[in-house]
Amino acid sequence: MRRLTVVAVVILVVLGAVLAGSFPARQILAQRRATAEAQARIDGLGVDIGHLQGRVDALEQPEEIKRLARDKLDLVEPGQESYRVIFPPSGAVPLPRGWPFVLPADAGGG
Repeated sequence: MRRLTVVAVVILVVLGAVLAGSFPARQILAQRRATAEAQARIDGLGVDIGHLQGRVDALEQPEEIKRLARDKLDLVEPGQESYRVIFPPSGAVPLPRGWPFVLPADAGGG
């Protein structure tokens, strides 16, 4: 009887230790996973920062400033002229019926 009690107590102690140790282990694993995800985001942001720094360096060059001024703001050098070609919209334009918009086919049918 005494031996059975000792075995039961040992089993309870071992189970208690396993349960007590499993909760911190889960938290540690979750924290490691969160740390790895955060590090991956940081690495991605580092790549983005590198691309943006390259763009900043390009924008500091006078040639790039001139190109953007021409492309985006339609600025021209002194002595140059700027022209803009405006194309008509595609498709037929609806005209109101009546003078002066009477088409020759409509003139006789009145």
